[in-house]
Amino acid sequence: MTLARPTTFLIAAALTAHSASAEVANGRFQIGACTTHPEETIMRLENNVLSFSESVCTLSNPVEVMGTDGYSYIGTCAGEGEAWTANMVLIPLQDGAVMRLINDGIVTDYTRCTP
Repeated sequence: MTLARPTTFLIAAALTAHSASAEVANGRFQIGACTTHPEETIMRLENNVLSFSESVCTLSNPVEVMGTDGYSYIGTCAGEGEAWTANMVLIPLQDGAVMRLINDGIVTDYTRCTP
């Protein structure tokens, strides 16, 4: 799965500043049921590094999304020989059973596969 280069989307009204150590829970997440395939449906989050099958984004500048347990980040990304910056939002839902990723205005919900 390759992340699209983002265009700016506005969620500024819903954001407040937060410390640089802010992060959502680490884990392995997948679109649909938790299996080992297809790899393109898997997202891993570990210590503010978000990885997909063909790209990796280091998350920085966390800003709390008011009314949620989520954060907005600047992602410094690389994959398939290219590098880009992305505006990303990660919001845990259903007591952490689901992780919502908003990237370039596209919303994708991932099921938590590991604690």
